[in-house]
Amino acid sequence: MKQVFKMVNLTVATAVLSLALVGQSFAASSTDFTDINNAAAKDKIVSLQQSGIISGVAPGLFAPNAPLTEAQSVQFFVSALGLNLDKVRFLKEPKATDYFTNADDKAWYAASFITAAVHNLDLPKSLNPNQVVTREEFTYQLVRAMETIGRLPMINPVVVDVKDADQMNVLYSGAIQRALAYGLIKLNADGTFNPKQTMTREQAAEEIYNAIQYLKARTHTSAPMIISNSEGVQMIKDLLGKNGTDIQIKIDPNAKLTRESFVNLLMQTLQTSGQIPLINIQPVDIKDNGEMTIEYSGSVQLAIALGFVKLADDGTFDPKGVVTHAAAIDIIAKASDYLQAHQSPAATVSYAEGAQLIAKALGLAGVDLQIKVDPNAKMTRESFVSLLVQTLKTSGKLPMIKPDVVDIKDLDNVDSSNTGSIQLAVSLGLVKLSDGSLFHPKGDLTQADAMDIVANVKTVVEKFSSSK
Repeated sequence: MKQVFKMVNLTVATAVLSLALVGQSFAASSTDFTDINNAAAKDKIVSLQQSGIISGVAPGLFAPNAPLTEAQSVQFFVSALGLNLDKVRFLKEPKATDYFTNADDKAWYAASFITAAVHNLDLPKSLNPNQVVTREEFTYQLVRAMETIGRLPMINPVVVDVKDADQMNVLYSGAIQRALAYGLIKLNADGTFNPKQTMTREQAAEEIYNAIQYLKARTHTSAPMIISNSEGVQMIKDLLGKNGTDIQIKIDPNAKLTRESFVNLLMQTLQTSGQIPLINIQPVDIKDNGEMTIEYSGSVQLAIALGFVKLADDGTFDPKGVVTHAAAIDIIAKASDYLQAHQSPAATVSYAEGAQLIAKALGLAGVDLQIKVDPNAKMTRESFVSLLVQTLKTSGKLPMIKPDVVDIKDLDNVDSSNTGSIQLAVSLGLVKLSDGSLFHPKGDLTQADAMDIVANVKTVVEKFSSSK
């Protein structure tokens, strides 16, 4: 985004208190909606209308079942969070196209788009105003808007089992889990969320109402905006859950964190706890790198590469700047989203997860592989490879062949019913033996190990398909 303004940060308290005034500019009519009598969220829609937060599509009509567009979605966020441009001083007249490539500067939504961008709502630059919004996309954007603008308490939500999580964009899954914890959404009676379902105006109004109630209940005008080291450490512990209980940091707990020290603390903790790998990155040019503490520069570069933080439009990082509560929440939320989408390679795989990996690798998504065990039980290397080979055969991806006999030193530890599958997998190159020609059949199957094995499936399948 082009830096064409200077602004004063708003607290959620100020935003919530100004809702009634700000909302008047969005309410097209005070006429009661005549088409919401059968809407489940009728009372919430009426409350939002009376507060001036939402308006209809025509006098007396709300269109609760109509699909929600991106433009309407942004307008909802701006109005619900009480965002405005009153305290913004622009260096030149802003345009919606300064921030969103597909926007129309003369459209009815232009002011909302500018307001959302100025307040740093996490919206894609390529956002299409006329495109309909899915449930997962709207919920993700709403949660991120709340976390960017609001002073939300850091929570470590218990992960809820969403039955159709496999249909969900992994980048949205963390925010959706937090939305469940915040009480913004509820799962359907069968435990599903329907992430790809088009969002209706009624559903959007209900989530917006719940978000406002959550923010009102947790707004404290006297709360300090700058976090201390102890608060920063607690945020990181909350992010890591039980894995963060042993963080030992010898610092003054009451000192104020700087942007560079907070980012360094986060990245070092994530790396030493095994949550993110040691990776080679291409350093970016940071204009104020000369002001940065040299031992923090690697962590800052890694955080930029992973998308946890961004440079300002002029290429600076402001390493010595203080960390506000809102800024820290934004960084932690992005780290949480990353960790949700990139599970630790050392994490073990359950039978259900293993079956899903195999089905996806073989193009059998949605097929029940009929595993006759507890789906939540941890898979062994033996059980995973055996299921993979049997599925290859029954799906017709692999002919019945006699494998070359390979000397597997610990084959006597393999269940007799699985020895043929293990021999075939090793012979075909689906799996490799460790030093000493060991297979480790009873060892836990890690995410990294499973991904490595299924990565070999395509080569093996293509080899036998071409030889037919």
